[in-house]
Amino acid sequence: MTEQTSVNTVTDKINQQELQHLITVSTGFIDAYIIECHGKEPMLLPQNIILSALDSETKVQFVQWHELKLPVYAVNQPERKSGVALVIEGEDVQQRFALMCDEMPKTIRLRISEIVDEDKTLTDPAIFQYVRMGEKVFHIPNMNYIQTQLQS
Repeated sequence: MTEQTSVNTVTDKINQQELQHLITVSTGFIDAYIIECHGKEPMLLPQNIILSALDSETKVQFVQWHELKLPVYAVNQPERKSGVALVIEGEDVQQRFALMCDEMPKTIRLRISEIVDEDKTLTDPAIFQYVRMGEKVFHIPNMNYIQTQLQS
């Protein structure tokens, strides 16, 4: 392992830990989006990492946002022609991307104590963790993996 690879791995772990921290802030509540995903459990994302929501065609590789051309990570139904692109914050501008959804996600304010880890085998590298809220299972995305996939 090179020194640069080691630094990147540590940085990736820190970034994922920051996402986990945003989901488990000490206030006891979190404002989140529930994002329906094609072929997998809904995604749970803290609202404060979403910079903007744009109406968009779904069959695009990039979304224009301000002067930036952001790569698209699609979780929408493949047959949909239009959807909503959520601009996701990154550590720096190069790590921002657009999450393509079917529609504007549902907003929810939830109590941290309502969310428990779900012991489910991880087979998709784009999923960091499964969680349960009541009877419903959600996934927390692996942002580092998604960003790496979009940059390659």
